[in-house]
Amino acid sequence: MATVNQNMFGASIGAEPPGGASLMVLPLNLIAQIVSHVEDTGDLAHLCRTCRVLNYMALPQLYRSLTLTSYDKIRYRDDQPEGIGSGSPFTMGLNAVITRPYGSLVRSMTLRGEWNDHELEEHAQVGRVPDSSMLLNIAARAAIDRMTNLESFHWELNTKMLDTVFTGLTQLPKLTSLTIRFPSSRHPQPTFVLPGMPHLRCLKITDIDPLCYPDDIATMLWKSRKLRELKLHWSPRMRDAQEPSVSLHDYFRKLIANKQPLAVKKMSFQNLYAFHTEDFTFAFDPTTVEDVTFLTGVEGSSLANTFMENSWPTVPPHAKLRMKSVRMDTVSKRNAEFIGNFQGLERLYFVNVTSGSSDYLNSPRQGGNSSSALTPPIYDSQPHGGANGTTSNSPITSVSPASQLTATFSVRDIYLSHISVNHGATLRHLLLPSKWPLSTGMVGRLVHSCPNLEQLALATEFTSMDSLGLLIPFLRKLKALRLLIPPSSGQPKNVPPGTLRISKPAQGESPLGLSRSLQNTIANVKSLAELVDMDDEVLTELMSCDLANEPIYGNVKVIGLGWKAWEIRECYKAPIPQPQPDNAEHQSPQNGEYAPAESPDVKVKVNVNVNGGPSTHPGYTTQRSPGIQTPRLDSWSASASPVARPLQPPSTLGKRSRDHDVEDPTPTSRQQSRGPETVSFPQDRDDTPSFGPGYYAMAEDGFIWRRRMRRVGWEVLQHWEVWALDAQEI
Repeated sequence: MATVNQNMFGASIGAEPPGGASLMVLPLNLIAQIVSHVEDTGDLAHLCRTCRVLNYMALPQLYRSLTLTSYDKIRYRDDQPEGIGSGSPFTMGLNAVITRPYGSLVRSMTLRGEWNDHELEEHAQVGRVPDSSMLLNIAARAAIDRMTNLESFHWELNTKMLDTVFTGLTQLPKLTSLTIRFPSSRHPQPTFVLPGMPHLRCLKITDIDPLCYPDDIATMLWKSRKLRELKLHWSPRMRDAQEPSVSLHDYFRKLIANKQPLAVKKMSFQNLYAFHTEDFTFAFDPTTVEDVTFLTGVEGSSLANTFMENSWPTVPPHAKLRMKSVRMDTVSKRNAEFIGNFQGLERLYFVNVTSGSSDYLNSPRQGGNSSSALTPPIYDSQPHGGANGTTSNSPITSVSPASQLTATFSVRDIYLSHISVNHGATLRHLLLPSKWPLSTGMVGRLVHSCPNLEQLALATEFTSMDSLGLLIPFLRKLKALRLLIPPSSGQPKNVPPGTLRISKPAQGESPLGLSRSLQNTIANVKSLAELVDMDDEVLTELMSCDLANEPIYGNVKVIGLGWKAWEIRECYKAPIPQPQPDNAEHQSPQNGEYAPAESPDVKVKVNVNVNGGPSTHPGYTTQRSPGIQTPRLDSWSASASPVARPLQPPSTLGKRSRDHDVEDPTPTSRQQSRGPETVSFPQDRDDTPSFGPGYYAMAEDGFIWRRRMRRVGWEVLQHWEVWALDAQEI
């Protein structure tokens, strides 16, 4: 870092300027702390041009992580081409690192995008590398020589990285992470034996294709003795074409020959299509492997690759193997047997997203949660053939839907049995497939056998969601809950949300007062997809009451419904809302966060009975507010017989009973225990409310308890594994 001018701070610290207080009146350490939280590259660039003090503080953060993207076409901003008067942003970024004294500030560098290699075919015929590609590698090598403190380098360009760049990387003493994208062109190109990097700890290689002249990585794997994380991604072409051209022995032959297995902790393979060989087990130290990821990109195996898949064992190769995390996207009986042959898993993730399905119903990522689609969805899938080359006459496509459903549930039961028996006591993270809707009994057994769960994602039957309010208290360590929408919930799995859009209440309707039209809207909800497709203001307001029981939901930080998610904050006290007529005015909350007027006393814990009964805490009472409905997690009960109905509205996470055809005034034993909350309404009265009066946790000052809820997106969910790892990425 450049030497600080001793007079640079004195120019800005002084009397208050005429226009108001200056930022420089604050202590410098406080200003540095504020600047350290600025993440946007544009904001950091503006700070660097503000004054000398902010330039000194923001410049290292601006250059700490560089990402330069190359485009195959000229891009325009406001009718002006990018880089007008000079070069493209990609080349000017490299120029800044090479020609300016900022290279030592760079800790991470990523080169990505599309690079145009002109006349590639002509150069390949005569055995030459195109000049544009050669000049790019020379510029990248010059930049690497200036970045003496580089720790992470990512080559994600579609052109080949040449040996001049590899040689420069071997001279960096602090380089610990390397990502290489192999070319996907079949034009002849030079191949290199990649050198070893003694300080490398993370290696990721993508788009490996034996027919596209990949480099030899055997020496790099052998000599990188500090390697702890290995990620290998093959081109999906081999699996799509059912071409077994990958030989694992070629990559690990030097490790096997020298009897020096890799001591990696995390191993990830994607799109691997190869036969298993016995010597593969000698390439890794079984006592160090803790995290394993296998992604295929397809939903199931076809008969064409059965021989390939059956070559892999279902029993762990070594008794000392102690895997703590497994992530996969294919479910089968063989994989279930593998899960059942060892114990002690802490994290288990079943990826729902495949190459043929984006799972819009459950994806909160950008582009997957849009409520409107630019093009209509196409429901016809492969009319002339099935997946993986299967035809309509093959055994896979000829089975009936009932048989497929039975087979799916059979595999599901095997997995759940192994999870509960072998891994329940140690499991902390669990992401189940959305195509496995669990009944109340299944969820209960799962919760009972896995009491240490911290993050849970599962799909439940819509009629069983009322039991969640009774089961969550047993998961005292639960911090993140994600409810997935099954693909059979009435909306195709690859259709963006919004198709089942439920009309937003009129401006005069208040969810707190539950106007008549809103009551009818919720009463007609028949699936979780329809419930989640309701307006955000309605869901946020209703869930604010559902999750107000802090003794039960105090540890839960994030809850997700389908493609939506909310951040759960502290409890607060609010006045009792009055019922709103259909034409009343309603003020919408700001910034997606619901927080009505409250008393000065906030963040006070409330002790409410999970079944909605009176509170046992001496400072609080449970009081009924006529005309007000308070939805609860356990308030939608699918009653077996049309008996007296509890006066509780449907929860945002449950379903109310619709058995209204026969009137039976005799209450059940459970309803008798709930005392005055159970009231029988004549079913033939026109003025019978759709939902009964609500019950609130009342403080002595007459206020009710609510929960602050904030709708969050991918910027928050990417830090929670049950969302972040549900993707085809390694």
